[in-house]
Amino acid sequence: MTRSTAATIAKQPGNRAGVKRVVLGDLSFPTWYQSIYPEELVTKDTEVLYVCRWCFRYSCDAVAYAGHVKLCDRRATPPGEKVYEHGGYAVYEIDGEDDKLFAQNLSLFAKLFLDHKSVFFDVSSFLYYVLTFTDPDAPDDYYVLGFFSKEKLSWDLNNLACILIFPPYQHKKLGRLLMGVSYKLSAWEWEGGLIGGPERPLSELGHRSYSRFWEERMARYFLLGPPGGDPEEYIQQAQQKRQAAMKTAASKKNFPPRESMTVREIGQATGMLPEDVITALKGMGVVEPEQQTKTTTNKRKNTTSTDGETVIVRKSNVLEWTKIHNVTLRDPVREDGFIGEWAPEKLQMQEESED
Repeated sequence: MTRSTAATIAKQPGNRAGVKRVVLGDLSFPTWYQSIYPEELVTKDTEVLYVCRWCFRYSCDAVAYAGHVKLCDRRATPPGEKVYEHGGYAVYEIDGEDDKLFAQNLSLFAKLFLDHKSVFFDVSSFLYYVLTFTDPDAPDDYYVLGFFSKEKLSWDLNNLACILIFPPYQHKKLGRLLMGVSYKLSAWEWEGGLIGGPERPLSELGHRSYSRFWEERMARYFLLGPPGGDPEEYIQQAQQKRQAAMKTAASKKNFPPRESMTVREIGQATGMLPEDVITALKGMGVVEPEQQTKTTTNKRKNTTSTDGETVIVRKSNVLEWTKIHNVTLRDPVREDGFIGEWAPEKLQMQEESED
């Protein structure tokens, strides 16, 4: 197995390996795109590439590959620090500067399935978040299912640069799990945290995936409250507010007031950029224009808001959307799954008291 992929390679068709299929552990599946493995290690006529499912070192030789996997020093655990764990799934944060070879090999492997990925060797300025699964019946073994990366310092406030769920594990909503983790790790709800989104422009597949993720995030927000909160507590408080508003309205013989918020406020509550909030609401088709009446016109004259038109989002329409699209209201990311500095404050206090 090769230990180094740090060779400098010109981005020319002649330097691209013609790998048609990969063997990853006990799985074999076709590639989607050509990668730029070093030609002196992976020749242009190589059709099958053997890749270690733990460290992503690669070989064109099946015998060498078999010898490596028996001794791989990543059999027990991935590099980096675990930041999330729930239901057998875990996410490890890996610094590209500290584990350069792992990050390079992972990036080269990912290029076989990503058309636009361009960072393979200069990985020091990136963090990699690797998603693993451990079967309860085999606790000493784990599988790497995919990953996302992000720049350590993004001037565009991107919380994700690249994301991939490996082909054998796709269509299991694991991408949404990683997207949710990426938003949590941007620390948008903390003081000094930043609201961002994925690196643009998005590919066609990326746009579809993120649009659905944002739509589901909006649905949960309108029905259950902000991400990371207690849904039951939120619903109880909302019912109490509703009942109080109904009583007030009844005493004044008027309609109960609607809860009013701006797109920016919704973004601040969900960690989403305003443009992504708008994309989600339009995609869901739950936005209704406000009926213009003399009363509403007069009210607007007394406000200073000039952000744009006022629209209505009914919870009944949002709930209907979730039923039509078979959306579960349980967030794929469990708040109590985060570890260390990312753990909820109440869990951190519990850990400190136990210590």
